[in-house]
Amino acid sequence: MVAIVKRDPWATLFNWPHEVADYYNFGSQRGLKIHETATDIIVEAVVAGVPAEQVDVDIEDGVLTIKASVSEEKKTKDEERSLQYNYYYSTALSGGAWDKTSAEVEHGVVKIIIPKAESAKPRKISVKAKTK
Repeated sequence: MVAIVKRDPWATLFNWPHEVADYYNFGSQRGLKIHETATDIIVEAVVAGVPAEQVDVDIEDGVLTIKASVSEEKKTKDEERSLQYNYYYSTALSGGAWDKTSAEVEHGVVKIIIPKAESAKPRKISVKAKTK
């Protein structure tokens, strides 16, 4: 006996981008947000529960790495609990003035401001008609 399986070709068609993105891990890392202004590259990453002094931000060869971790032991009269928060983000960036980068933690989010290098800032180029 052969089982007949009902298949919806439209569901398959519209679902494949999500499957490909999940397979190749395309898209952004959860908790990491990157955007640009005319003068800066701004990176925000969730590091909830981790104090600022335990957040490490490194830039090497255009790769930004954010590491944050903290462990807590909580004891009550009935139980003992161990809490651990670990965060790791890594992304490649270009066009930044790395030596002028600043970072601060506020409300569980580390905000990194990377000024754009002069060569990476947009410029208006005038176009002239060629005369004969």
